[in-house]
Amino acid sequence: MVSPVNVVKTRKSKDWEGPSLRTVLIGLSLVAVVMGVFAYYRYITSEKAIMSGMAELEGKGAKLDSEGCINEVLDWHKRCDALSMMCNDAVKIAMYHCLEARDRSEDCGRLKPDVVSKGQWVFGVCKDRGTECRRRKQCACADAYRAMDSFCRTDQKAVQL
Repeated sequence: MVSPVNVVKTRKSKDWEGPSLRTVLIGLSLVAVVMGVFAYYRYITSEKAIMSGMAELEGKGAKLDSEGCINEVLDWHKRCDALSMMCNDAVKIAMYHCLEARDRSEDCGRLKPDVVSKGQWVFGVCKDRGTECRRRKQCACADAYRAMDSFCRTDQKAVQL
């Protein structure tokens, strides 16, 4: 008869039956590098798309009034090929590029100071024009109107981002 002590000694014990730690770390590193390269590529292509849009809006801005600039910027925003976050953040800059192409004194004179002093006015204007804001924090229409207001308040020199 075999004693239980001898059986335990003869069995080979394995605690881990899977890939080695080195294999796991190399795999994770490769995934991280591939994701980093993809993110960098996506960022660069997004930046190029936005910059080409700015040049397009500068050219069109010389012929448009402020409402025309808002229409163009919102149209550009709809067809923006960049990352959505970058497109949303670029609306105010796009408005500046469109507005600065010519003098907007007449358009700025039409803004009513008592109305624009209240920050909620943009949502009513956007609703009236058919581009109602679904999310108030991410609304291209509201950002465009705020950019126009900011452009006028700075004597046509800048837009508050």
